[in-house]
Amino acid sequence: MQRWIILTVLTSALTGLTGVAAPAQADEPTPATTVTLGDALIDPKIPGRVRVDVDYLCSVADEARSLTVSVEQKDPDDNSVIAFGSSRTAEADVNCDGTAHHRQVLVQSKTTNWIPDADAVLTTTVSNIGATPSAAADAKRAKLLATAP
Repeated sequence: MQRWIILTVLTSALTGLTGVAAPAQADEPTPATTVTLGDALIDPKIPGRVRVDVDYLCSVADEARSLTVSVEQKDPDDNSVIAFGSSRTAEADVNCDGTAHHRQVLVQSKTTNWIPDADAVLTTTVSNIGATPSAAADAKRAKLLATAP
């Protein structure tokens, strides 16, 4: 209680000397960490690769950050055949500066070639340790396109 009174008296005295109260600093809201999946296009030259469009945003932080995209696709004619792959973007290539970014991530199938116009499950995660929230994810079912829409 005594410290509060001393602080109040000191603040009042300083205001009286300058004639101006110290401005209150408003905390600027930091942008949220978000990620959204776009289209997935099979590479026409190498059918074992798919290019996935990803839009992400993360606030400025000096700690570890990553962007990961995974694709899984069952063969519609044979449920025992599953193509899957995952790709992690290097930390230096993930820009966390508080602005939105677009990136096309290349995912290589670890098993078989991707099947055009067949459903696949796409998942992505962006993490930015030290930011709030520290991670965001998106997932969707989409057809892998053979040509650009």
